[in-house]
Amino acid sequence: MDISLYNNYLNILKRELVPALGCTEPIAIAYAAAKARQILGCFPEKILLSCSGNIIKNVKGVTVPNSGGLKGIDVALF
Repeated sequence: MDISLYNNYLNILKRELVPALGCTEPIAIAYAAAKARQILGCFPEKILLSCSGNIIKNVKGVTVPNSGGLKGIDVALF
């Protein structure tokens, strides 16, 4: 790859990529639940969530934002 093409790619990445601060797994779960509620137009009676082992591990180990210090998948969902 020529150097100018490489530099162009690098500049695009520097402009577009923003590092995540903190643990994003609880936010991903909360976003999915909020989107489900928005699409349904009401609070869902039941949610079936399939997560990878890494998401489960991480969401159990960090505090969910705006939860009063709580942790866990159920906290992120509601």
